[in-house]
Parts: sequence; C-alpha cells; structure tokens
Amino acid sequence: MLTTSYRLVARSFSRNPIVIIAAILSLSLAIGANTALFSITDQMLLRLLPVKDPQRLVSFNWHGEFIGGSSRGLYDAFSYPAYTDLRDGTQAAFSGIAAQYQDTADVTAQGPAQRAVVELVSGNYFDVLGVKPAIGRLLAPADDRVKGTEPYVVLSYGYWRRRFAGNPDVLNRVIDLNDHPMTIVGVAQRHFAGFDQISPSDIFVPMMMKAAVTPTWDDLERRNSIWLHIFGRLKAGVNAQQAASAMAIPFHGVLANDLAATGHSVHFGSKYLRDSLSFAEAAKGVRTFQQQFAKPLYVLLAMVAMLLLIACVNIANLLITRAASREKEIAIRLALGATRASLLRLSLAESFYIALLGGLLGLVIASWLTSVLAGFLPYDAIATAIQTQPDWRIVGFTAALTVLTALFFGLPPAVQSTRADLAPTLKNEAASASLARGQTRLRQVLVCAQVALSLVLLFAAGLFGKSLHELLAVNMGVKVSHVVQFSIDPSLHKYSPRRSRQLFEDLQDKIRHLPGVLSASAVSVPVLGGEHWQSTVDVEGYQHRQGEDMNPGFNETLPGLFSNLGVPLLAGRDFNERDIAGAPLVAIVNQTFVRRYVHEGRALGLHFGLGGQKAPMLYEIVGVVPDVKGGDLKEEPKPYTYMPLLQDEKPSAVTYYVRTVQDSMAVVPEVRRKLRELDVSLPMNDVKTLSKQIDQTQFIDRLFALLSKAFGVLAMLLAAIGLYGVTSYSVVRRTREIGIRVALGAEQAKVFRMVMREVMALTGFGLLVGAPLVYWAGRIAASQIFEVRPTDPWVLMGAVLTILGVSATAGALPARRATRVDPLEALRHE
Repeated sequence: MLTTSYRLVARSFSRNPIVIIAAILSLSLAIGANTALFSITDQMLLRLLPVKDPQRLVSFNWHGEFIGGSSRGLYDAFSYPAYTDLRDGTQAAFSGIAAQYQDTADVTAQGPAQRAVVELVSGNYFDVLGVKPAIGRLLAPADDRVKGTEPYVVLSYGYWRRRFAGNPDVLNRVIDLNDHPMTIVGVAQRHFAGFDQISPSDIFVPMMMKAAVTPTWDDLERRNSIWLHIFGRLKAGVNAQQAASAMAIPFHGVLANDLAATGHSVHFGSKYLRDSLSFAEAAKGVRTFQQQFAKPLYVLLAMVAMLLLIACVNIANLLITRAASREKEIAIRLALGATRASLLRLSLAESFYIALLGGLLGLVIASWLTSVLAGFLPYDAIATAIQTQPDWRIVGFTAALTVLTALFFGLPPAVQSTRADLAPTLKNEAASASLARGQTRLRQVLVCAQVALSLVLLFAAGLFGKSLHELLAVNMGVKVSHVVQFSIDPSLHKYSPRRSRQLFEDLQDKIRHLPGVLSASAVSVPVLGGEHWQSTVDVEGYQHRQGEDMNPGFNETLPGLFSNLGVPLLAGRDFNERDIAGAPLVAIVNQTFVRRYVHEGRALGLHFGLGGQKAPMLYEIVGVVPDVKGGDLKEEPKPYTYMPLLQDEKPSAVTYYVRTVQDSMAVVPEVRRKLRELDVSLPMNDVKTLSKQIDQTQFIDRLFALLSKAFGVLAMLLAAIGLYGVTSYSVVRRTREIGIRVALGAEQAKVFRMVMREVMALTGFGLLVGAPLVYWAGRIAASQIFEVRPTDPWVLMGAVLTILGVSATAGALPARRATRVDPLEALRHE
C-alpha cells in the first residue's frame, strides 16, 4: 500500500517538478529557521538541570535595603557569612542548602596555561543537587572546612573530554590552577556542567579555596560583600511560600548579624531589618542569562512562526494551482468509481511527502543556522554550550512541525480538489464549474493572509532596523575606530600587588613604542563590555535623601586612558606617573556625578569616601570628564568615579586598549611578543577590536535587525509568488472574457487596469486585515527597541509602500499578458 502510494505521488510530482521544488525549498527554509531558533531557545531557556528531581530546587533572593559595600550581583546574591547562617539555621523547609559562584582561572596541565571556567561550590553542592561521579568521587562537606587547605577539584565531563581526551588516568593528577597545585579527585556525570547551563563550568573547586581562584578578593568573612548564589532543595510537600515563612526568622538573624558587623545607623538598621527573603524555581539553574535572553528569543520565535505560516499559505496556493490543472483527471477518477476519501488520502499523501522532504532539508539548514546564530552570542562560554547538531528533542520538534505543516497547507487544497462537479468538468467547462470559483475564493483569502502577515514582519523589520540605527548613533563618549583590546590577569599567577602594578606600567610603555601604535592604556572594567561595577560613596558636603542611590559606577585606569579613547578633560587633570600606591588618593568623576552630588558644580578639590555613610573622605577629585557609556549603549547617564589603577592595593585583571594608525589587529603579534618579554607564562585573553566588543554587547539588537530583515524579505518574496499565482490563474480563467472585451473594442490600458485593480484590491484588503496585527506586534516589540515608537508612522508607511510596490510588480506581468490576448484564440479557449 505504501509502495503504491509512493509511486502515485512520485508520478504526480514528475508532472509539475518546478511547483514541487518551490514548495519544498520554501518549506525547508521556514522549518529550518523555526528549528534553529527552537534549538537555541530549548537549550538556553527550557531544559531542566540534569540532576535528581530538579523541580524541588529553588534559588534564594532578597528584597529591600542594600547593606552597602561591594556587590557582584544584587538581589540574587548574598555574602558568605549570610549563607553559613542560613545553612546552619533551621532545616524545616529544606533537605539541603548549598552555594556557588562562577569565575575564570588560568589552568596549567599538559602545556601552557589556558583559561577555564571555574565554579566555587560549597561542600554539600553535589549532594544537594544529587549529581553522581562519572569516575572517581565528587566534593563532599569534608573537602570544604578549612580555609586554604582543601586543594581538590572535580572536572566537568565535557572539560575532561576536551582537555584530557577522556583519559581515566586523570584521577589524582595534580594541575596548577592560578599557580596553585590542585588534585583531581573525580569527574562529574555526563551532561552536568554546573548550575548555569548557559555558561558551563569546567572545574569545580571547594569554597574554602576561593583565595586561589580570586586572589585579589577573598571576602569569605565580609558581610557587606554580596557575591554568592544560594540554592536549596525543598523537602517533599513544602512549597516556596511555606519555605519563605519557615526561613523568615533565620533570615532576620542574618540581617541582625550584618548590622552588628558593619555598624550602620539606627535609622538605616530599622529599614534594613525589614528586608525579606523569597524563592524562585531553580529547576533550570541560574536565571541571570535566562532572564536576559527570554523575551528576545520568544519574540524571534513568534516572528519565525509567522514566517512558517506564510510559507504554508504559499504552498497551499501552489497546490491549489496544481489542483486546478488536474480537475479533469480528478473528475475522471471519480466517474470511474474512485471515492472522495481515497482521493483525499492521495492528495494528503502528496502534502506529507512535500513536508517530509522539506523537514529533512530543514534539519540540515537548522544545523547550519544554529551555528550561525550561536556565533552571534556575546560570550564564548555560551556559544560553546550551544549544541548545533540536532538531538532527539530537536528531531521530535521538527517531526511534529512537519506533520502540522502538512495538515495545514495540504488539507484545504485536498478538500477543495475533491469537490469537482463531474458533468461540467467532463464537458470541458471547467471555467464555469463551481470548483473554479471555490478555488479562486480560497486562493484570494490565502493571498490576503500572506499580505497581512508580511506587513507584520516588514513592520517588525523596520522597527528593529531603525532601533539599531538609533542605537549606533548614540554618543558613546569614546572613539572606537582602530582600537584593539586584550586582557591579562597577573594576580592569577601569584604576582604581588607591587609586581602587578609594575607589569602594567612596563607593558604600557613597551606597547606605546611599537610601530603603528598611537597610544595605549588600560582599565579594570572593560569599556562597553556589559559589566557594571559600582561602589557606595559619601560625598563631602552632600546630604543624600532617604532611599537615594549612592552607588555610582566604578572603574580604575592607567594614565592616558581618556586621551587614548578620545575623551576630553572638562576640568582638572588626568592621572599621571605620580598617582601611585602610597601617594594621596585621587579620582576623576563624570559630569553626571558633578550634577547630582556637587553644589554649584565646583568639583575640583572636593573629597569623597568609598564604603557608605561616614566613610573616610580619602579621595580628592582632580578631574572631570564627559559622560561615557560604561556597560552598554542603552544605559542612562549615571554618576561614575575613576581611580588610578596604580593606586589599587589588590589589582587583578585589566583590559588594555591600543589605538593604532590603521588595522588594529595587525599589531597583536607584536603586542603578544612584548608581553612574553615580560612574562612568557602570562596568557593574553579576549583579543578583539573595540568595535567587535560593542557588537557583542549589543548582539540582541543586531540579531533582531538581521533576522527580522531576512524574515521580512522572505515573507515578501512568498507573498509576491502568491499574488503572481493568483493573478496568473485569474487571467487564465478569464481568458475568454478578456478576449470578448478586446473584440468589442476594449483598449489594452483598460484591460491592464482591470487586472491590476484585482491585484491591488487583494493587497489593500490584506493590509486592512494586517493593521490590528501590526499594532499587536508593535506592543510586543516595544521592550526590545531603542528610541523608536512601537507605532512609528514612518516605519508603517515604509512597510505599506513596500508591499504595494511588490504587489504591483507581481501583478504587472500577468496584467501585461492579459493585454496581449488574441480574441480569436480566446474564443476557442476552454
């Protein structure tokens, strides 16, 4: 039966190969795009942690007043003492409470040092998650008790395979992690790569070895250092609300201990004690990146689903055209005894074979497109985590999509084709048969739907394109052309603070003297890199209001950074070689800092302190610079403080910026050689141009603009094909009528206008149907666009004019053909 069906379908396809190939290609593009976006969405947002009963996991969050001090994260982060208080308190709601923090380290094993993602974990981390070892053992509470004396690590399965080729002899081998000997005791189970699935960890290290991972800041005893992520496993029968009630008293104890250790005022203490604890589901792990990517990915999924819908409508139109040419064949089959059900099955079989071929080709396209989209992701770790080869989930999604599309585009033409009126059709009067009229109406409805959906995608493309244009037109405050950047971190290689500062100066001097280099400098926090460091300040002579944000942005620079990046001084001076450790502490602030905290704008000579209220006023403002975008292009102007990097008591990673005469990447080999002259073992990381860094930071806007433009163009192409097909079919069906009109004296221009009126009427009706969809699309896209109204009339006008132009072009060729109808041949037309 299957073989017979296959032969019939193959014979049917051979009669109209162009139509079938067009249908398969359009469907494969749409299915491939849907599958690729679903693959990325699935891996980034939908998959649960591969651990025991992940639905019972929750992450800890707090709400209320910030204790002050330093933070790496805020409402989802805690101090280590807060964690131990909660862990050792009541366990009425949890079977275990664990903690983790992710960072990077330089790892030496079988060759030069390489950068690896390290996850600091509490001793009960693997027990709470229910993770098993692939080989060896995992870390246990006994491995996380004494600070600095637990040199044991566990490798992730993927890192073990990549770095050590899956060799089981890796057990008990010693590796150097930031020049600290560490013993490998085990490899975690396959597919588990830490609590953050989007940024997979390579190595797991006990929390007590934090000083080895982050040598410039320990903070295991500091209660006003907020950096640690806490999660727990709920006991059976306990929900998040019950857990919050059970942990209210222990958390109040944490707040009281924080106040006792930091010495805040009674007024602040009364507000701080009202902070509350809450829980969020953590079945998918850390939600930082998930929250960042969730809405953009869902918006793109909606857009690509709309593209698939347009493709299905277009294929339905093509199949109706085929059915029109097979009216007599179908009528003969019915006259010879074939049932309508058997013909319906045959027609649907053709649709399923088209969908099957489109789905298989779509899988190939999806694999390629997934790798392309992964290349847009801003962090190498995330791009590495995305698997481009389809697994069973992706294959299942594609299979389901294939079946649904086959039914969607195959069922209406199949039902319509089996409604043939036998007598008129067998008498060669198909033009007057009800089938022809029904097919025409259905095709017109489908074309209107294509136009409406195309309007939505074109409007979205216009919004995102204009948004990207407005974003790139923002005054960044820096000159980005001909600048290359790279990072080093000598603190990870047991450099003393003094030796690190000397290395920074020596390397800057060597780079400045390279041929083709105009200038060079460095910062602690990369410019426009998506990072936001801040520190609480107390400004001389300024009384802050209750609840006012006193946490300006924070960065440290080598001398010459501002001139190097094209930032002019507005007042005072830049840092120089005298601003070193032991010298009076100085700072440069931006204009927003002056406007917000300084009376009458007289900033030079003013002092401020770091650390909150009543902090010693140690920093003297010696310069003022314009506002510079720090984290990304969309950030609002905020106060910023800049300190000399050479006055940092514990310098760590720095990012150098090298401005060149021409191609900035051309100087990288020479820069690398100069670094090796100073230290052959120190790796140079994250080498890229400043322009590329900005592209990576704004990758969502670029991705939206690129994909929406591609979707819009493809949608318009499909809509044009649909309009052309409907118009051509209409001209063929009305050949006799047109011939009679011409015979009676109708001019060619009048015939042309008659056909074009039909085209433009279909287009106009489709635009009217699409109008409310456009409003809906604009509301959804509002949170993803920058400085563009979601109902921008110019964007809408551009989309409408584009559709009208494409429609006119698609209808012009059949209309011209209609003007050349020979009346004699038309009167003989059947």
